[in-house]
Amino acid sequence: MGVFSGTFIPTGQGTSDKMSHLVDDLLTPRLMSFRQIHMADLLCELKPDCETWYTPFGNWLIGEKFVVRKNGMMLNPDTELQDVDPIYGTFKAGVVEVDGQRVPRDIVEATFVFDYFPQAVLEGFLTCAVSLINCTAEGTVTGYTVESAPVAWEGVIVDLAFAQAMEKLLLDYDLWKYRLVFAIGPNEVESGGGDITGQLTTLKQNAEERANKALDNPKFKSGNYLAPPTSMYFNSIRGFGASSGVHGVPFTTGRLKGWKPTKWA
Repeated sequence: MGVFSGTFIPTGQGTSDKMSHLVDDLLTPRLMSFRQIHMADLLCELKPDCETWYTPFGNWLIGEKFVVRKNGMMLNPDTELQDVDPIYGTFKAGVVEVDGQRVPRDIVEATFVFDYFPQAVLEGFLTCAVSLINCTAEGTVTGYTVESAPVAWEGVIVDLAFAQAMEKLLLDYDLWKYRLVFAIGPNEVESGGGDITGQLTTLKQNAEERANKALDNPKFKSGNYLAPPTSMYFNSIRGFGASSGVHGVPFTTGRLKGWKPTKWA
């Protein structure tokens, strides 16, 4: 497993080579800003066990700088932090004891980088996109999977997956606007979020319009191919079946007529 150059975004994590290709080569470059989100000095909360601290965001990027400050003092991650779980965004840093009871009197802040669209989420979007194409594209219903879908479908698959990603951002913003504080800043959150929803909606609609234009093409599934030759075709060029032809019209010679190399000789 590698990372994108200059980032800590992992590559090669797909459940198949095709999944890795679609995520790493086509989808992540369009979602780069949301796959490496920096959070600085985020106030942590103490779980009921009075031992574990957590943040609202998990999926921390392994290898990226991770700093925890307790009451303003930086903690040594090797000796003063235990059970760091980057997937769930939790760790143990100890708390103050008063009369033998642990109480959340400490102020613990964490600086980290997290991935808003981890591999499993993006693969779900891609799988859903292929299912939509199978059922909604012009032509007969098909049963392709991400792995078996034609290469020509990749642009449409990625556009539909990208539109779903924008839809998730809009949904999260609508249900819990503070979850998107990383995208618009604390001042904008307090003032209503600026034009973030308009920008996300535009990105979503643009991707959907591109995809729908392709899906409405009658040749999207079949491609621009000629019908395969029939036995009647082969019989005609071999000189058989002179007594019958297409729709009952008899062949006169049993051979195709047309241009010959010696026609003008």
